Amino acid sequence: MERILVGTSPRHGALSALTRAISLAKRIEARVHVLFVAPPEGSVPSGLPDDKALAEQRRLRLLAQQAAQEGVGVESFMTEGAYEEEVIRFAREHRITLLVLESGDGDGRGAQRDDQSLKQILHGISCRVELVSPRRDETATLGNGEAT
Repeated sequence: MERILVGTSPRHGALSALTRAISLAKRIEARVHVLFVAPPEGSVPSGLPDDKALAEQRRLRLLAQQAAQEGVGVESFMTEGAYEEEVIRFAREHRITLLVLESGDGDGRGAQRDDQSLKQILHGISCRVELVSPRRDETATLGNGEAT
């Protein structure tokens, strides 16, 4: 049986990646693992503000619950540490066959950091990787709350 991993952290979004993983799991009868990686104690995550990160985590949990109700095998895990190291460790320990990651939007200062993160993960795992681009309305909003 295929084992799909979706990793997320306050800096690494995963809503589009989880949507893709669930869709794929329905078709091939795979099991989906969602890994929430919290930054190490005492470190301040750069990236999403706490309220946005918490809102995305809630949306991910609701999406996972809905998929489970539809018969998709979804398990959630939480760990603390460096995102890349934890994704690699989890993929190895759970014999993950497909890692689905969400790419950054490609704009801004975080793009180079995201590229480095992806390279580190790719060098540390042996499974297939699918990179998913977030939908435009998930990455940017206007000041009045309308999607761009």
